[in-house]
Amino acid sequence: MAILFDGIARRAAPRAPFCGRIARMLIRVVGKGTFLFALLFAAACDPGNGEGPAGPGTGSGGGATAGDGGGGTQVDGSGGGPGSGCTEFVMPTGVNCDAPIDGALPVDLRCTGLYGDFDRREPACGVLEYKPAIELWSDGAAKRRWVSIPAGQKVDASNPDAFVYPEGTQFWKEFQVQGADGAMRLAETRLLRKTPDGWLYTSYVWSEDGREAIQMQNDTGVVDLYGTGHTVPTRDQCKECHSGRGDYVLGWDALMLGPGAEGLTREKLVEAGLMDGGSHLALSIPGDEVERLALGYMHANCGVSCHNDSVDAPARDTGLYLRLEAADLGSVATTDAVTTGINRRPADNAKYEGLENTDPSYWYDIRPGDPARSLLVARQELRGFEGQMPRIGTHKVDEAGVQAVVRWIEGMTEASYPPPGP
Repeated sequence: MAILFDGIARRAAPRAPFCGRIARMLIRVVGKGTFLFALLFAAACDPGNGEGPAGPGTGSGGGATAGDGGGGTQVDGSGGGPGSGCTEFVMPTGVNCDAPIDGALPVDLRCTGLYGDFDRREPACGVLEYKPAIELWSDGAAKRRWVSIPAGQKVDASNPDAFVYPEGTQFWKEFQVQGADGAMRLAETRLLRKTPDGWLYTSYVWSEDGREAIQMQNDTGVVDLYGTGHTVPTRDQCKECHSGRGDYVLGWDALMLGPGAEGLTREKLVEAGLMDGGSHLALSIPGDEVERLALGYMHANCGVSCHNDSVDAPARDTGLYLRLEAADLGSVATTDAVTTGINRRPADNAKYEGLENTDPSYWYDIRPGDPARSLLVARQELRGFEGQMPRIGTHKVDEAGVQAVVRWIEGMTEASYPPPGP
């Protein structure tokens, strides 16, 4: 009998450490009236039966595990995470886990399931860290991102342009910004959670001492958080950007989880069984290095959220679409940036306030070889006016991003692009 329990202990440990510990304990008490209980325990905890205890975001077939928080995400396809150095999430006591706004998102970040060990800032089992290949500009803030996909569920990637997420999926994004002393400090952590009624979203503002993060419950956001210059957006501002995506999530598509991505990549999602329909996701941005950099930057910073033809996209009415669609990646010439932007006059509702030249006849959305007359570039360089790009969430110009687009436009030759408009 001791041999039986020892075998169960070894097999159970990778998926539920407490199962292994209890099994070993039972080795010592066999023969003391616990034989029947031991057999019941074996049936419940034996990982071979596909059942057994599993915490939030984990399960016997989850396939993805979080690493120790310092070495990146580990996805090995072996289970939900216990045994891989992570800690199960346990609903904390002594903190405010009420959800006064929507009945679902709690007041304290500790209650959301992100951390297995809050004090050490270690993600819980089943919470997977990732970094997209192309990042959204956020005024130089340092960011970390995590996702939790419910046990036994998968992301539907059958449409590479519009992933669909199972109910219970959660995304977190943490922002660290430079404080007055020059050191990086925690600013906020944003949360998206998919429910039967759609997506819920909120921001958790970190205290000045970095010891807690509490849900922002006002309708005005936070401007210049702790004198850092960082702005915590309102819920309406969150919705403004995220509604431009079919299933609300920005930063997750075949391109942004492709080459250059870190942690949970598209290949690891498929290998771990967390994604359906992922076999066709080996997509890449067309063109030479300059073109790929510019098109990728515009896709992540402009096209995914605003400049696309989705019904709720904030910049749909501009007619300038900058999202990279899977069907259009055969060449640079077929991308939306080229077909909807080159030599096209800005829409009638274009904003010119704050520009050196406010005459609409001067501008094109994109004029080959001439970034000075390309409104796209002028809006990238603009801050403090309605026409700035990105529209919200930034007070500083992304100089590297501007230069990527400028180099692309300057390098447009008539051999590959239409001649510039008059």
